[in-house]
Amino acid sequence: MTKQRFPFMAIMGQEELSLALIFNLVNPQIGGVLIRGTKGTGKSTAVYGLPQIAPKIKVHPSCPYNCLPEEPENWCTFCKGQQTNTLLEQEIEVVNLPMNIAEENLLGRIDVERLLKTGEKAFIPGLIAKAHRQILYIDEVNLIPDHITDSLLDVVASGVNIIEREGFSVQHPAKFLLIGTMNSEEGELRPQILDRFPLSVTINTVTNLESRQEIIRRNFAFDEDPAKFAEGFAEVNGLMMNSILQARQLLPETTISEELVRKLLDFCIHFVIDGHRSELVIVKTARAYAALELKQQVELKHLKMAMKLTLLHRTRDGGLKKPVAFSDIESWFAGIKEDSAPDQTFSMDYDPENLSLLRGGYLSPSKKSEQASQS
Repeated sequence: MTKQRFPFMAIMGQEELSLALIFNLVNPQIGGVLIRGTKGTGKSTAVYGLPQIAPKIKVHPSCPYNCLPEEPENWCTFCKGQQTNTLLEQEIEVVNLPMNIAEENLLGRIDVERLLKTGEKAFIPGLIAKAHRQILYIDEVNLIPDHITDSLLDVVASGVNIIEREGFSVQHPAKFLLIGTMNSEEGELRPQILDRFPLSVTINTVTNLESRQEIIRRNFAFDEDPAKFAEGFAEVNGLMMNSILQARQLLPETTISEELVRKLLDFCIHFVIDGHRSELVIVKTARAYAALELKQQVELKHLKMAMKLTLLHRTRDGGLKKPVAFSDIESWFAGIKEDSAPDQTFSMDYDPENLSLLRGGYLSPSKKSEQASQS
């Protein structure tokens, strides 16, 4: 029997956390969230409630890798051996990563028993395979052993899990929403790990009296009759899921102006933000926010929220400076008016012929052929 989870839409006082998680459902390419805060503030409750509003995924029944049906070239041997193309629609799952997990249970291992009995090399998928296209949740991520964290980071960076053991090699797609929770009082994360979390939210204890009273009422009502309480929020959960589906459809058409992109890049350069990952995440998140509001153009408020969620945990100047504060973002954009942005849209189209920024005078194949014919 499935355990009844506290309704996602019944969570109070953590609007930024809810938004950060919802943005990831609108655009899974964002990749995840780090949630920092003291104990008892609803971190785990929000994570485990997220599948209630997440669009369902389609898989082949019994597939151990949750292969994407639309990508047959990446199917596992099980899916390729399917006689029929039967698909199962299922709710996404929160896959919990235990703190004491062994590396072979995380990444996968060789079936030693089968190898000894038959001489056949067989692979037993690990937790990473189960998490593909779902949510990989790490509670107290700052306490996970370094060797497990390093193995996980390799997979997050590539989106592929590669296992090589004594002449045995297996690889499979491993793309998931990486969500970690932590209490900063128990220790901080290494900068390399922080950078792998696209978004971060710091949540605090709710201080509003009326909100705290309502939190008590809702939790007591849930404890008394979980099914009845959840039923009361089923409709609003469904409405949010529909909003996310609409936002996904609109996302490809959602644009951002050249002016806002330049302001964003100027900010990152001025404050010496390390790397380029943050800029990519900000644009993805801002577009997801705009699409969620059914707007085809990113507005200033979308960009500012995306920057707040993306930059407040990132290192600067090679780690020599502390992350920026939201007040820095507010001050930077204080002089920009909504109607001052030009109509020119920032182009997302890549032109393979445009190599003007490359060093060394490299030419595209077509340019090389033109040069050869002229000579």
